[in-house]
Amino acid sequence: MKWLLLSFTFYLFGHISDEDSKLRQFLLKGYAWKEVELLKILFSLSKQPIMKKAWFRKPFYYLFAHFLGTRGIVVMAATLDETIEFINNLPDEYKIAVGPCRCRVGNRNCSHEIMTDIVIRETAKIWYKDLFPQDYRIISKEEAKEICRTSRAKGMIQCIDRHMYFRKSENFFVICNCCKESCVPVIAYRVFKKEPYTFLPSRSIVKIDTGKCKACGKCVEVCPFDERELDKERGFVSVYQCQGCGLCVNACPEGSNSMVPRPA
Repeated sequence: MKWLLLSFTFYLFGHISDEDSKLRQFLLKGYAWKEVELLKILFSLSKQPIMKKAWFRKPFYYLFAHFLGTRGIVVMAATLDETIEFINNLPDEYKIAVGPCRCRVGNRNCSHEIMTDIVIRETAKIWYKDLFPQDYRIISKEEAKEICRTSRAKGMIQCIDRHMYFRKSENFFVICNCCKESCVPVIAYRVFKKEPYTFLPSRSIVKIDTGKCKACGKCVEVCPFDERELDKERGFVSVYQCQGCGLCVNACPEGSNSMVPRPA
């Protein structure tokens, strides 16, 4: 009986994770409908002093993530080159649309451009047609790539979100242009990562040329995931769980950071 239930569970989630699954689209539409409100809640609570208390933070994360459904969203960090490649490979039969960043709509904690939410593939129509036709407009692949390039030049990173991730399924539905100040998933990573709140890292990882590094700390300041630490006394920067966004490469005045393929 146990194996029968387990097999059914795998079958069900396997079906939900299909790109064209009507059930997955229904679940994602429900999330999209109240997405801004959910992000507002998480952003507001992440700023509360009680979040520093592990006894509260851990159970809160699991309750919020599982009962409100946000655990079905898995975010993949990406370098700009990986994002451009991803856009180039998007199926031509699906429209691409851009609209206001859902996190900035919810908290407006920064001055970055707001029209950076690029919805893609089969479920893009949930945003540009079904729920928010007044907010989203259809764009070309070239426009999508230019939005990402412009965002990166302003210190933002690209994240590609999946819904109902299961057994390496794709199910990408949005390319986010994120910043350290407003992006709720990035903020949640910093708050919850030891519980853990995880991203799927990019295919790249940073490599530091210690001979060039002057330990100025600029890369530490820009790291959206707080995975760098400056040791001023010993004169070097430590990197922990690099998510591979590549923002540190542009930030370093000495050119000591470079992105290399992530070990398998």
